[in-house]
Amino acid sequence: MDVAILKSGLVKVKKVIKCTLQPIVRKYCPTEGDKKPKYGIYLQQMYWDVKGYGKKVWMVAVRIDLDYDKAKETCETNDEIVQKCVEFLNTPLKSKYGKRRKRKSLYTFEMPAYSYKIVEKDGTKIISAKLKTKERKNKYFWGSGISL
Repeated sequence: MDVAILKSGLVKVKKVIKCTLQPIVRKYCPTEGDKKPKYGIYLQQMYWDVKGYGKKVWMVAVRIDLDYDKAKETCETNDEIVQKCVEFLNTPLKSKYGKRRKRKSLYTFEMPAYSYKIVEKDGTKIISAKLKTKERKNKYFWGSGISL
């Protein structure tokens, strides 16, 4: 849990759900050996209902790995679980150099998630989601976003 003290002196407690993205292996491009794994795929479909799609916003398909039972205890709805996971994934990493240099987050997903589905795979529950991002190309995702 993160604790923030507001200007009024009140304490605001933020519950964090720790989660990670599962590596996605493409059939003809294996990520074994010295290659770094990729954690999502840029989608090439047309999402006309998303404002700015193909110019400022792109879609990425990801699989979010988390302890679903523990997350269900803290959050009431699945929407809240997905929102907390996306917030956790957007937080920047801790700097190796102390306070001298601020780090950027690995992923820059926008809220709310476009769509998601909770899938049970090998006895564990994961979240398969389509998320919006403002980055057309990211080294952690397969492909790049389309331009219109």
